[in-house]
Amino acid sequence: ICISNILKGYFYGKENMSPYVISNIVEQSVRLFFIIFMIPKLLVYGINIAVLGVDLINVISEFASIVCLILFNTSCGLDTYYVIDPPTLVTNEPIYSSIDPSSWYFEFYTTENDYEGVKFLGTEVYYKIYRNSSRMESEYKTIVATANNIETSSSAADKLINNYKYKPLGAYGNYSQSVLIPSAGMNRLVHIRLSDYPPYQAQILVGGANIYNSSSIVIPVRNISRTGDNSFNFKNMDSSLRPKKGDEDVDYSGSGSDSIWYVAMFAVEVGQDSTYSTINSNVLFLGSVTISAE
Repeated sequence: ICISNILKGYFYGKENMSPYVISNIVEQSVRLFFIIFMIPKLLVYGINIAVLGVDLINVISEFASIVCLILFNTSCGLDTYYVIDPPTLVTNEPIYSSIDPSSWYFEFYTTENDYEGVKFLGTEVYYKIYRNSSRMESEYKTIVATANNIETSSSAADKLINNYKYKPLGAYGNYSQSVLIPSAGMNRLVHIRLSDYPPYQAQILVGGANIYNSSSIVIPVRNISRTGDNSFNFKNMDSSLRPKKGDEDVDYSGSGSDSIWYVAMFAVEVGQDSTYSTINSNVLFLGSVTISAE
């Protein structure tokens, strides 16, 4: 009975009622059949034998229910969960409180492996702009704690994207890519500087070269639904194009200034299963920087 209830509970929880209903019909049909045709014959041997027969019928009907549920499990299959390895080895993790512009860049290695049943797409980088540094630090530490906990790490990417509303980083002029850094079948060093700090330029490098093997520097851009300058060079743009309340990639909560912004970033490996569903790896925290519009 316990086994039958466990299997029924699984399908009930998945909101797949067919196995639940059909197994109940099979169970009751088997029970009714044996009660009609066996009990009258067993009564000939006395009431005790008949009661024993009822108990045996209950066992047989439960067994029939279990067989039915197992067949559904075999034919429909239990959910298959794929796991892909996250990016590794952050070689430079900037901190927003640093006053050294030479360190204001993100650098890490991708993890590009082959997986059975999964098409590996590449590496995505997620960012979020904050008005308040304490708010940013609180959120990214919560995400990191989720990622570092073995019991919750599988949900870290989902929380990053859906709960905390981090956005995929874009690359100027390359908006058709399915991920920021498409797979090349080998682990590569990724270097991202969000904004210009002379003599340092905003750019995305992969394996020491411009991303997408571009002949010119490719700069990172915000992922927002508007035209105009979507770069992170807030100082050099019109004030109307700078981050503001209501932008989908901006957290405007807490005290702060509209001329000082904080950006945190994470990296995630991305795959696709046979149903074209997206599979995300655990997240890797890349660091945080301050970007001034002054």
